Amino acid sequence: MKTLSLLFVNFCFTVLSFAQSGTLEVSIEKNNSLEGEIYVGIFTEKGFLMQPFASSGTEMKEDLATAIFENLEYDTYAISAYQDVNGNEMLDRDQYGRPTEPWVMSGASSSMMPIWSESKFDFNSEKKTIKLKI
Repeated sequence: MKTLSLLFVNFCFTVLSFAQSGTLEVSIEKNNSLEGEIYVGIFTEKGFLMQPFASSGTEMKEDLATAIFENLEYDTYAISAYQDVNGNEMLDRDQYGRPTEPWVMSGASSSMMPIWSESKFDFNSEKKTIKLKI
């Protein structure tokens, strides 16, 4: 009985010590005639819009870009993506800090400034696809 209890405790520790993860696919449809690579950032609340937890650059293929994030830990995230029209690998902004290149956020943001509570989503499945239009 002692051995069985020890095996059960060891099993529980092993299962709980490994974070669950899955694959997040971000599909972005282009809604303009401009050219340029698409950059996608996955953010946690702590680094929202400052430091992406994960990021990827991807090309448009027939007005569709797909970024795949494998082994992404289950958590709450927000997605930000922009189209780098001039090829400088950064989101250009005007003198007031507003983006001058096409961009999109996950969620249903109702304001010009992205808000975490409106942009976040729970990632808690083996595979999830988020579709955005830029």
